[in-house]
Amino acid sequence: MSDLLSIVELALYVISILVVSAAVTWVVVKISPSEAAKQQKAQEEAREAGGA
Repeated sequence: MSDLLSIVELALYVISILVVSAAVTWVVVKISPSEAAKQQKAQEEAREAGGA
């Protein structure tokens, strides 16, 4: 019984590490936009400034 409990605990530990790493990755992707998004935003701001 102790071995089964140890295996379940190990599986839960691995799953929790994967969940935390996925959450951190998602947060980083949402916080830091890609270079293409930065360029597109700069182009839109330049168009707005030039058209006004």
